[in-house]
Amino acid sequence: MEHNFEANFFTLLELLDPASRLEVEAVCVSVSIPADVIVYEQGDQAKTVYIVAAGVFEAFTKSPDGQQTRSLGYMGRGDFFGDLGVLTGQPRLAAVRACEDSQLLQIEKAMYLQLLDRIPKMGAYFSRNLARRLYKTTTQADLSVYSVDLSGNLRHFDLPTIFQAITNMGRSGELHLNNSASELIGSFFFREGRAEHARFVHLEGIEAIWQGFAQSATDGTFAFRVMDNPTVPFSEEHRIELASTELLMQGLAQCDAYHALPEPMRRMDGTLSRLTESLVWTEPETQALAERIWELIAKHPQPLASLWRRVNYSSPTFLAAVSRLVSSGHAELSTTASANV
Repeated sequence: MEHNFEANFFTLLELLDPASRLEVEAVCVSVSIPADVIVYEQGDQAKTVYIVAAGVFEAFTKSPDGQQTRSLGYMGRGDFFGDLGVLTGQPRLAAVRACEDSQLLQIEKAMYLQLLDRIPKMGAYFSRNLARRLYKTTTQADLSVYSVDLSGNLRHFDLPTIFQAITNMGRSGELHLNNSASELIGSFFFREGRAEHARFVHLEGIEAIWQGFAQSATDGTFAFRVMDNPTVPFSEEHRIELASTELLMQGLAQCDAYHALPEPMRRMDGTLSRLTESLVWTEPETQALAERIWELIAKHPQPLASLWRRVNYSSPTFLAAVSRLVSSGHAELSTTASANV
């Protein structure tokens, strides 16, 4: 019978016979790790193997002067770390910290080595996974992907958090977002840690960032690659001029306003139509958008989703303008629910 040795640790426990499972569980000590707490530092002596029971952990290295860090990746439930140092007797090659309030199972070195000897399935599991990780690292080195300084799963990190990490790095490079089908859905270029250009779905510029912040994709991956220029040129028309702190603050405010909207509106569920002959608008920052929407619904009502696809504005900005058109009496929004009443 073949076993899935790439499965996580908790799947391994299910593959063990009851006696072996009890033996493993008996030496696993559960510990709570608050957010931002360091599990171990680079250079520490390796005395323990850790399994993630809940939460997310980041592995990273520090420059010799301790002034710069480099993210190596993220680990979630079922992943394990710390085994290489325990097996080789060498100091830790990287540091590990908790990204959020998390839970670990830890196995002391002596007990871990005994388990590998006494339980063949466990030895095979850790050995094959270690070999697979070392092979992956070697292959990545050959492909020169050490230029990837930040990567992970979008289930664990939202876009504002990723932007903050890149800002703190202060590097120039390109961030790519891919959906669960590995299709590119977003591309953002940073110049020395400041967002300079952006594409997300059909949008460009700052509105693409607002959309990325609000949409908060949960299925897919992200990767930031250090480079001097973007892989595909961006339009200078939509160059982003906001400083990093201001961008993050405005983006989070946009998210809050967006999530305060009724759910049917956030789903773009509805059709917009005119109620007045002329448009009187008193908000200069959204004047161009309001006029464009007004023009598009001149002849007949339009579905919100269709309208949004025809403007270069994020859904938070777009829906705020729609709400203002409705509340001011210029337009009417007919939803599917109201149509069925």
